[in-house]
Amino acid sequence: MKNKKLKYFLSLLLITSFLISGCSLFRRPEPERQPVPQTPAPDLTPQNPNINPAPQPQEPQQQPQRQPTPETTELAERIADIATDVDGVDNSVVVVISNMALVGITLERDSAAQEKEIKKEVAKRIEDREPSIVNAYVSANPDLVKQLQDISRGIQRGEPISSFFDQITDVLSRMRAETN
Repeated sequence: MKNKKLKYFLSLLLITSFLISGCSLFRRPEPERQPVPQTPAPDLTPQNPNINPAPQPQEPQQQPQRQPTPETTELAERIADIATDVDGVDNSVVVVISNMALVGITLERDSAAQEKEIKKEVAKRIEDREPSIVNAYVSANPDLVKQLQDISRGIQRGEPISSFFDQITDVLSRMRAETN
């Protein structure tokens, strides 16, 4: 009986020790702390003993907001010209984001019946002639065209693209819904 209790106690002790030591294997290590970059201490030994250098206050650096580049503006103008050259298109407005073009077109009066074919032709020509554009989304919806015009005017005024993020997301989702 005493031998049985000893075996039971040792087994329990062994299982407990495995559990305790096993848990330490699954603990995740704490992330390493990166040292904060230190700016070198200014040389306080004056070159001229009569001049005492005053430390310059450091201004916090701000992250520049994404501004449209001249290349992007020129690309948007080229794409607008390509879209306007398609038969049946009266006017166009383009917003370029990365490798995507959002194109709003105004159709000529007699071309409204062929809207779907014209939009496909505009998208095909843009993707063929501009290798940097992977997807061209085209819409003739007057509401979307107006939103694209507002975004385009804001970008031309120098406003950062990030300020139009919500509008661009809305326009893009509605244009994708039109193509499906």
